[in-house]
Amino acid sequence: MRRERAKPSPFFFQCRSIMRYITSLILLLTSFCAASAQKTKDAGLQSITLESVEAPLEFLASDWTEGREVGTKGAYMAADYIASLFKLYGIRPLGDMAVKKMSRESRMAGGKPESYRSYFQNFDLLTGPRKSEISLSLINRTAYSAKELTLIKGADFELRGISSSMEIEAPVVFLGYGLQSEALKCDPFEKVNLEGKIVFLLSGFAGIDDQESENYRILKSDSTRSFRQIERDKVENARKAGALALVRYNPHRAFIAANPSNLPMHHDNEYYEGDEKKDDFYLKEIFLPNWNKKEELPVVEISRSMAESILNKSDDLLSSMLDPGYQMSSFKSVNLPETIFHLTAKKEQEVIRARNVLGYIEGENHDEVIVIGGHYDHVGKYNGFTFNGADDNVSGTVGMLSLARAFMQTGMKPAKTIVFAAWTGEEQGLWGSKYFVKNIPDDLNIILNINMDMISRTSLKDSTGNYLSLRYTKGYEEYEQIFRTINDVNKFNLDIDYRSEEQPRGGSDFTSFAMEGIPVISLFTGLHKDYHMPNDEIEFMNLEKMVAIIKLTYNGLNEILEKGLDKY
Repeated sequence: MRRERAKPSPFFFQCRSIMRYITSLILLLTSFCAASAQKTKDAGLQSITLESVEAPLEFLASDWTEGREVGTKGAYMAADYIASLFKLYGIRPLGDMAVKKMSRESRMAGGKPESYRSYFQNFDLLTGPRKSEISLSLINRTAYSAKELTLIKGADFELRGISSSMEIEAPVVFLGYGLQSEALKCDPFEKVNLEGKIVFLLSGFAGIDDQESENYRILKSDSTRSFRQIERDKVENARKAGALALVRYNPHRAFIAANPSNLPMHHDNEYYEGDEKKDDFYLKEIFLPNWNKKEELPVVEISRSMAESILNKSDDLLSSMLDPGYQMSSFKSVNLPETIFHLTAKKEQEVIRARNVLGYIEGENHDEVIVIGGHYDHVGKYNGFTFNGADDNVSGTVGMLSLARAFMQTGMKPAKTIVFAAWTGEEQGLWGSKYFVKNIPDDLNIILNINMDMISRTSLKDSTGNYLSLRYTKGYEEYEQIFRTINDVNKFNLDIDYRSEEQPRGGSDFTSFAMEGIPVISLFTGLHKDYHMPNDEIEFMNLEKMVAIIKLTYNGLNEILEKGLDKY
């Protein structure tokens, strides 16, 4: 028997009509919210103008800040100015806790000091003359005698890599080139005890000067390590193995490092010519107190004659190792227990106070943090010249400030918390950013660092006038695609050189984050003729290019925040 299908009740049609209405309303609201969000983002983008960039540039790169050398009055003035802009923009402080001053009347009435969060992260630095009292002796010891040879600084050796006074005496282990390479099947560090020893090795590798050599071809094709990185790895491997110092001979350059003092006008550049070297910031060095003293490894560069003395004038061994076709895999470590180095270094140092400037915008997801930074310090004021460092790095500092202002202009919380940082101490060791990453609070999970350093000039190798180096951590290739698309769609016309590395390193603050395993993006327009010279002034900056780079970064960061590519 056929059953009649029941007809829907009027109530059913009412419900379906209501559901369609609700669905349409949701779509309309979603569309409105998307349009509204885009409108607010556009408001942030439109706040990045030539005028908004030029205004803070003019003060931070003026003579009033005296070159902003770390710890000086000019640097403190610049930090105060940056903090005041954070406050003006509505950026919340992320520095140390501070205490408000109390009036005498309040104290007499029993009032208690009120604490507050400041914009300043304070830390101490040790500073002193780079030149220190150093002596180095090579001792050849036998069962019955000992012969000590005192080396001459500048002729026989140079010393680097120490931050404090020290004294070391230890026997030598020769590791050949000290090169670890799976492709070349060599590892001189394998099965050798270096604890409490001094490592002696040769710089580079066999065939480094011969591009046709097999060694050069294999090591050049290793995309994870540059030749400079190979040398850094040797030092790090020696340190990890427990060596007390590393002594190396570089056969690829003449050693004598001292400037002959008998030549007239032998200190000569476009700003000075004379017999006496004028003071400058290169004559000083700066360290964080107790910074990795247990991990610090003195590095001694020596001459050919000293290398022969260590190897007991074994010219044949050195000559064979310098052959481009030398098989480094055949080398075995050589213990030299009768050859001992005695090193003494005495340094004069004093403590100075420095400070980073830190602020933040809390995100919807405040458990994940992106840090945008640029260093505000420069090299100071010397010999009648003020080194204003407009490009290096007022440009990056103003880039960071412009991004802070732009995100506040949207009136919206970003998807993740954004920390804005103006670092100090970069010029002589990245100390501000190093201090920050070593003292990150437990509740700050940093997933990305964007670093802006020198973003406004035309580099020496820039043929287009729009060159930009964009380095990023390998494995985050979506970042590259995002910036490529933004550059094309917005017609910024930036000639961007994209480069990914496992752990990007260089002379800027992104290195401090990369060394801690934090992904990074570095923006840099290259070195120019006025780098660390008094002529690094605003009038030589390309402000249109700088504005384009800031806008590129703003749009790129918004894309990253939307797509959540920190998990890529």
